[in-house]
Amino acid sequence: MSFQDLEAGRPVSSLRRNLVNGKQDSTQAVASGIFQINTAVSTFQRLVNTLGTPKDTPELREKIHKTRLHIGQLVKDTSAKLKQASETDHHAQVSADKKIADAKLAKDFQAVLKEFQKAQRLAAERETAYTPFVPQAVLPSSYTAHELDISSDRSAEQHALLVESRR
Repeated sequence: MSFQDLEAGRPVSSLRRNLVNGKQDSTQAVASGIFQINTAVSTFQRLVNTLGTPKDTPELREKIHKTRLHIGQLVKDTSAKLKQASETDHHAQVSADKKIADAKLAKDFQAVLKEFQKAQRLAAERETAYTPFVPQAVLPSSYTAHELDISSDRSAEQHALLVESRR
C-alpha cells in the first residue's frame, strides 16, 4: 500500500489481508526473513573482504563468527516460515497469486543461501591464508624481541608462500 493508493481512494483491504488475527501473513514473514538474511550476508561479505588487510584483527574474526551464527539463525527461522507457507499453499484454498509469490520467495531464499555459502567458502580460505594483525601494543610484555622477530618472520614466510601459490 502506497501513498498514491491512499490518495486514489483504493481500498485498504490489502493492508488488512496481510494481518491475520494480528499476525503477519506467512508470505510477508518469509519475505522479511529473506530480506534480513540478504542484508546480513552483505555485511558478512564486507567483513570477509577485510580479511588479509591491516584491519584484519582478532576482533574482526570474532565479528565474522558472530555474523555467521546470526545468519544461521535467520536461515533456520526463515526456512521454518517458508515450510509453513508451503504447507498452507497445499492444504488450504489459496489463490494462485499467493502460490506464485511463495514459489518466487523459495527461489529467492535458495539464491541468498548460495551467496552465503560462497561467502563462507571465501571466508574459510582467507582465514586460513592470512593471520590477523595484532598491534604490538596489544602483545603481552612477556614477549621478547627475539620472539617478535620469529613471529614476524613466520608471517612474512606465510605471505611469501601465499604469493608463490597464487602464481
